[in-house]
Amino acid sequence: MVQSDSRHARLPPARPAVAGTGLTAVDRIYSDAHTSPKEALGGSCGNVLLSLAMLGHPVFPVVNLGDDDHGRFLFGEFERAGCETRYVSIADTGSSPVIVQILDTASATHRFTSTCPQTFVRFPKWRSIDHEHVYKAAETLKSVSVFYADRVSESIILAMEEAKRAGALVFFEPASADDPLFARAMRCATVVKLSDETAGKHIADDGLDPETIVIRTHGGCGLTVSNGKVRRHFPASLAPQVVDTCGSGDMVTTGLLDLVLKRWRREGYWKFEDIFDGVAVGQRLAALNCAFTGARGLFQAAGAGHVREMLDRGVDEVCSAFVTSLESRSR
Repeated sequence: MVQSDSRHARLPPARPAVAGTGLTAVDRIYSDAHTSPKEALGGSCGNVLLSLAMLGHPVFPVVNLGDDDHGRFLFGEFERAGCETRYVSIADTGSSPVIVQILDTASATHRFTSTCPQTFVRFPKWRSIDHEHVYKAAETLKSVSVFYADRVSESIILAMEEAKRAGALVFFEPASADDPLFARAMRCATVVKLSDETAGKHIADDGLDPETIVIRTHGGCGLTVSNGKVRRHFPASLAPQVVDTCGSGDMVTTGLLDLVLKRWRREGYWKFEDIFDGVAVGQRLAALNCAFTGARGLFQAAGAGHVREMLDRGVDEVCSAFVTSLESRSR
């Protein structure tokens, strides 16, 4: 069990950095049956890394993209956000994934498909990094403060193990628990975030390492953070307006890791209480994001600078005027 007053000490870089790998895809959003979709970088890994870079953190994506228009678009999105792109691979042997979101803003419901609704062509699937990617990124993996992963493969686990040996907080957010490598990945994780709607429903707490910090999300019922015998429930934050709930979990993770990184930079370590404080901030960020279309709709509508101000001064304090403007726009 991680005690609430424990300190996870390590000499961090001058600015604590993040590396990560996993699902990075083009989000193609069809809103209210419109035939002209919006496109943005998506996938949990992509969303979290891009959001943290937009908030000013040093971010190193370690991802595998195809040498196609979608891959070049995703690469450009990482660059524009300020990510270090030396470990973003553009491979000529495959294509980049696309996730289609069909959104009904009136009911705030959505569904996903991997088939284009206009041409009925199936889009390519996600492809993992390989051992060569891990080898090239090895020195960075040994120096980052946080390593994020949302998928499992032999090479991803090697990257997780490399980062953990060097003292990084390894944040694992699996989409499923049916991969034969899943148990090995869980042993690498410092923090595991599980959704009741996906991997979480297949994993019991008594089967987890008591040292692991577990975040279980319960949709509209909030989330629970546990570590050994310590357990705390966080009710869901009230959204001022609900248009699209897609990406809410990614915003929770973004708010959490942003707080951990800020405190790590100031104090030189992170502690268990940072997880409690971070999920509370992340929940409020996620609630605000629900007022906009897309997984990072708040960033696109308010601008990264305003989101940074919200997080620095306190989401509750800064967002009140922003919520008022939302309400006036909806009248």
